[in-house]
Amino acid sequence: MAERVAALKSDLERDAGAEERKRQARSLRAAEERARRIARARQRLGEREQEKLARARRHAKEEAAKSAPSVSTSDPEVRQMRMADGATHPAWNVQVATAMGFVVLIEPTDRRNDSGLAAGLLEQVEQRGGEVPKRLLADATAMTLDDIARLGERCPDLQVYSPPPRQRDTITPGAERNRRWQLKHEPQAVKDWRSRMASEEAKATYRRRKLTEHAHAKMKNRGFGRMLVHGIAKVRAVCLLHAIAHNLLHAHGLRSVAA
Repeated sequence: MAERVAALKSDLERDAGAEERKRQARSLRAAEERARRIARARQRLGEREQEKLARARRHAKEEAAKSAPSVSTSDPEVRQMRMADGATHPAWNVQVATAMGFVVLIEPTDRRNDSGLAAGLLEQVEQRGGEVPKRLLADATAMTLDDIARLGERCPDLQVYSPPPRQRDTITPGAERNRRWQLKHEPQAVKDWRSRMASEEAKATYRRRKLTEHAHAKMKNRGFGRMLVHGIAKVRAVCLLHAIAHNLLHAHGLRSVAA
């Protein structure tokens, strides 16, 4: 200990201003980092204002009732989302794709809803796995009619299992005629999907989608429900670590059962 004290005194005598310069350097780095976050926050705020304007063209009343877009300066990439309990917090919408209990894809996004995300996830699964899956079980909110039509053209052997959106029972005769006309002129892939989902076999197949929730629950039990990092790059790294841990534990469980 005496030698350590002597060494510190020697360093102080040689350069008495070293600690002050280090403190100033830390302060400068912190100020530069904050300036970068604020610049990024301003950019994101502009993007979200443009998104709000685009939505207002389609749903003017709904968007007028919502509050103005806001961005966090501590984490400009995260978005405020409404939770299951009705409260609003900064959160990420993490998309998870599974097969045989294994997580084959995990991707965080700042999108508040899942609409139209399934097709992009399928492309990533194809890139990583080298082939298109034979079946795709997706939430009704994640798969749009346009997605089904495009997937039917690009992946003719892929069978999509996703519940059709619920339609109103009481509509005007004019609306009924318009609905029938739209159904008649839908792409063949959409017609095939509607016919498939009307069968009991397809409904039984879709019920297997609940197996994905097992992976969700197990990862949440290991702390996946809360992110302690900022920025989508770090959030994605945390997601991948949870997916790797889940897959290793799931594989170990399968080996134990087989043994």
